Amino acid sequence: MHAGFLLIRSGYNGPMNIVTALETLTLEGIEGDHDHVIETVLSKLFVRGDEVHKAYKHRTADFADLTDRDVRRKYISEDFFWNNAMAPDIYLELRHVKHDGERFVHVQDGEGEDWYIVMKKIDTSQDLMRAIESNTLESAILETYVRTLMSRLEVLTLARRGELQNFFDNDVAHVRAEVLGATAWASADGDPYLTPEEVAGARALMERALEKESYFKEPIKDISVVIDTNAENILFIDGKVSFIDVMPPKDTWRVHDRYFLICRTSADIEAQQGDHSDTLHDTYKEYGTLPPEIVRVVYEIAASLIQVPYRKMIGQNLLAQKYADFVRLRCEELQRMLTEKRLGDLE
Repeated sequence: MHAGFLLIRSGYNGPMNIVTALETLTLEGIEGDHDHVIETVLSKLFVRGDEVHKAYKHRTADFADLTDRDVRRKYISEDFFWNNAMAPDIYLELRHVKHDGERFVHVQDGEGEDWYIVMKKIDTSQDLMRAIESNTLESAILETYVRTLMSRLEVLTLARRGELQNFFDNDVAHVRAEVLGATAWASADGDPYLTPEEVAGARALMERALEKESYFKEPIKDISVVIDTNAENILFIDGKVSFIDVMPPKDTWRVHDRYFLICRTSADIEAQQGDHSDTLHDTYKEYGTLPPEIVRVVYEIAASLIQVPYRKMIGQNLLAQKYADFVRLRCEELQRMLTEKRLGDLE
């Protein structure tokens, strides 16, 4: 029996919000039980036919206090805006609700006391990670991915640059901080796949590259509003590319060199398949001059340092090991590049 009915039968009398209203079927227009309920740390997704209703829990996270009405309103509104901009075919509507006796009813924008997102039900198994694992990636879909990503990032950047302008103003300093911040994430809990000495060594190499490479000494022309391109967030459906759950939760993560996103995806592919995903970088050249190879290596190391503890945290230990091995491989290549660059400078 569904949890909603259990709450009703047990005489549920706790504080009502949109999550409990969906659970107990006390939301206007909701008839009959849900097909399926998916729970995450911050939200619940209620699958109903061709739709999914996503509601955020009233709880505190390290990036937002979702128990606060105004914070919750802004966070959910932004979540819908970012995801609708990247996947308008999936993220359909933001609905506003408020109490009306013992149920919740829909109201106009500005009148709500809680909110939920209406999504189209899709097959989330057709994501980049599964395509990598099954070795079914084709050049054509990777080309489409880069072009779709670039065009939609332009829309987001135009819409959100103003409120994130301080990160754009910091430019290279902000990008450098984001790159090096990956080492703090990788060493936060004594990860078994990379020793503290290996993480420190990776940081030292990246710091040297950031100091030596001219790309990181001048304004980065491709600094942009960016999304979370975790491989499970990128969907390949019917020859098209779409995205889910792409809003970075913290403001500081929402601005970066857009080329970092390309390198993050190439690191995902290379860490698992062992070959270079040059199609991504060749397609990126359609949007300007491709950065030097040393930039790609630095970005791929940083991206993989984030993945090692993340994959361990969600129980994907084999993947964590593959990303750790890739970090070591790329660090060796970066060491060679820096040595060649130093010798070249001496000549």
